[in-house]
Amino acid sequence: MTHDPRPLALVAGGSGGIGAAICRALAAEGHDIALTYRGNQARAAQVVADCRALGADARADAVDLTDAAALRAHVDLLAHHAPLRSVVYAAGPKLSFGYTSRIAPDEWLRVMLADTGGCFNLIHACVPHLKAAGGGSLVALITAAVERVPSQDVLSSAPKAAIEQLMRGIAKEEGRFGIRANCVGPGFILAGMTEDMFGREGLGDFQESIRRSLPLKRFGRAEEVADCVAFLCSDRAAYITGQSIAVDGGLQL
Repeated sequence: MTHDPRPLALVAGGSGGIGAAICRALAAEGHDIALTYRGNQARAAQVVADCRALGADARADAVDLTDAAALRAHVDLLAHHAPLRSVVYAAGPKLSFGYTSRIAPDEWLRVMLADTGGCFNLIHACVPHLKAAGGGSLVALITAAVERVPSQDVLSSAPKAAIEQLMRGIAKEEGRFGIRANCVGPGFILAGMTEDMFGREGLGDFQESIRRSLPLKRFGRAEEVADCVAFLCSDRAAYITGQSIAVDGGLQL
């Protein structure tokens, strides 16, 4: 007896704190996993091992999302071996916080190219394969800051706002092919960039003031973001497209 292949989920940025949780959540829901990473091979290898322990076939590849030709070749290779049904953009460049007027033009262009440009290149490479597979789900991680912009955060929020509009355009244009496109906006999650920021010396009072301001009075976990992404990639969300869901403990209120 032959069995249908497991659907393939491509997670760009799958070695990061939230990206890794997304890979594990999708593996637990029956997806095989292909993740990309920028430079942390050891962490990517651990995510692969975690996914395999959950019964998934998994692989990790170092891919530069700003290299459109190389990214397309990689996606074409993946889709040749398994039906591509879910694509998650969970990547983003390292950046610093600062006042908008003090950001160097070269730094602005670098971040926009890496983040918005990288997401565009991923979508451009994947949409033809989602069409060929009869549809699928695109999910991009953005930020809760697109609705409530904190001071000195424009390098994070501006590219993600552009990505949100990009995903809405895909939802409107490609829905007739069974392709859904949604966004998830994490708030203060104890993983990735937030965890790095809170780990800096002397920010204890700042961290506590943020926690008290949240309606739920706690910071989020990577797994809580991953659960939302896995839902949007599943048939349970078959009639949801063009939406942004904040996983932020009420930060946007």
